[in-house]
Amino acid sequence: MDQNTSPQTEQPRRSFWDRPWSIWAFLLLGAVFAMGLIFLISSTSRLHVAYHLLQSPTLILWNLLPLLAMILLLYFLSGRALFSVLLVNLVWVLLAVSDKIKISMRQEPLLPTDLTLVQEVMAILKTFPTSQILLILLGILCGLAVLVFAFARSSNPRPSLKTRLIGLCVLAAAGFGLNTAVYADTGLYDGYPVIDNPYFQVNQYNSRGLVYSFFHQANIARIQPPEGYSASAYDALEAEESTAIDSTRLPHVIMIMGEAYSDLSENEHISFEGYTDPMENFRALCQKENAVSGHIVVANFGGGTSNTEYDALTGLSTRFLDTALPSYNFIRHEIDALPYRLAQAGYDTLSIHPGYAWFYNRQNVYPDMGFDECLFLENAFDLATQGLGGYVNEEATMDMILDTFEEHLAESDAPLFSFTVTIQNHGPYEGKYGTLEPNFSTDVELSDTETDLLTQYFYGMADADEQIGRLVDYAQASDEPVVLVYFGDHLPGFSNGTAFFDLLDYPMDTNGSPEEQTAVYETPFVIWANDSAEELCGFSENAAAAALPENGLISASYLGGLTAELIGAKDLSPLFSFTNELRRELPVLSDMYSIDANGNYMTELSAEQQEKLELLIGWQYYKLFDQSLPTSAKE
Repeated sequence: MDQNTSPQTEQPRRSFWDRPWSIWAFLLLGAVFAMGLIFLISSTSRLHVAYHLLQSPTLILWNLLPLLAMILLLYFLSGRALFSVLLVNLVWVLLAVSDKIKISMRQEPLLPTDLTLVQEVMAILKTFPTSQILLILLGILCGLAVLVFAFARSSNPRPSLKTRLIGLCVLAAAGFGLNTAVYADTGLYDGYPVIDNPYFQVNQYNSRGLVYSFFHQANIARIQPPEGYSASAYDALEAEESTAIDSTRLPHVIMIMGEAYSDLSENEHISFEGYTDPMENFRALCQKENAVSGHIVVANFGGGTSNTEYDALTGLSTRFLDTALPSYNFIRHEIDALPYRLAQAGYDTLSIHPGYAWFYNRQNVYPDMGFDECLFLENAFDLATQGLGGYVNEEATMDMILDTFEEHLAESDAPLFSFTVTIQNHGPYEGKYGTLEPNFSTDVELSDTETDLLTQYFYGMADADEQIGRLVDYAQASDEPVVLVYFGDHLPGFSNGTAFFDLLDYPMDTNGSPEEQTAVYETPFVIWANDSAEELCGFSENAAAAALPENGLISASYLGGLTAELIGAKDLSPLFSFTNELRRELPVLSDMYSIDANGNYMTELSAEQQEKLELLIGWQYYKLFDQSLPTSAKE
């Protein structure tokens, strides 16, 4: 080699990030990876769903684009590619797992509005076993550690300020356009086919993808006035004079909604021979003279207590609000509900809930509904001395019901409307009441975990039943006219989801026949009058005139109006007059199936029935947003 020839300078090896396209490819692959993870975690029948997505490939795009947009947003803000991809992946994995858990326990997918219930979720998490809470905290800490490491060690070249600004502007314009054209378009969303029952929201998410469905739900959260809605038309309906109510012939009403109260104990494979029957007193009450009983169809499975309260107390229906938000979110002023109207008729009104006042905003909703006095955990109970299974027990709750009733009798000559929401038997049920021996027998082979779940649940049911018996004995011995109303808010949400339905052959299936689908949302109810109430208001005659369907199945939204009719106040309000008549024609109204007076399940109503339903839907909008009422029902 010529000594004057210098050796070739070795070129440094180019890293992955040095290639112009590498960062963008990495960000795109990060979004695709996130979509795949979400699909694997949240989907059921994955092969079926994958084939379904291939048949409608735009669904893949609608699920991918939001993830890519979020990754790009973080990249333009932070300049760190790995951190941006990891953060979006971790957040959506957490959301997908939350979706899976919620579906298992409540047969309802994750909704954008769930993110507004952080305080409520934290309160429920406190009742979880310590080991589960520690596991959740450990997962969060590990995720945070990974993000901190990725942020500190991201080695990709940072984009220039010009690139970032242009990127953010393009992203904002594209996001706005796509959201308007795709994610807010209900017609587009509803146009994609659904695997199995199309009315079941879990199936909609499963068929169309968690990400697409989540962002679509975010766009339709705001309630819009129904087509052709006119507030003046409802002003005219409300101005119609109602039949005068004789306030001297109105009994006391004690209404109780039992937490997760159901008749799951009534099953051919379950026996309580040699054990305590958890519904003995309830069934005995249903068989009494002057008793009306059956089932109500509620809006939710495994949760959504406030929605059942809303339906029963307002005569309106959560199912027709066309939003995933809890119905109580829309009560922001005085509303024409059952307690409000009873107060106008001369009642004193009282609400009792041994839970936190802020939960579901009851501290504001209850007064707006017309309750004169509201008792909550903070001002009337002591969890430290009255707690059982993480919540105030049934006995302490019944003590409060009876004590406040006695105080009312001593202080007032007016009838009392007392409304209580119990809380003891709230889930989760894993080891809820400690170590228990099985309290039932079964001819079906159950695992130890499955046996304990039912044992814990039936233990709480038995506590509730004991207090029902105590209340009935009290009312039966009283000379005061008393009408008792007891009903469940929803079926229990077990950690194994609906597995018990299949294991024990319950006639319940979210993708089954109309009867099986409806049964998932059925809870028992009973309304009973003591002898003094029967004599005062003619309860038995009113019950006969109410013409309940033979199977006793009605929508939860009819329960308040039915109660008013049974105590002799059928025309308590124009709305209750309307719904009491509608109940005779269509005992069950829902967004899945409606049931007529002959027990026929219908997916389509007649033109006349549809007109009545649309009138009711508009009436709901009017009462929530347009009707003006005095601050006090007694003004």
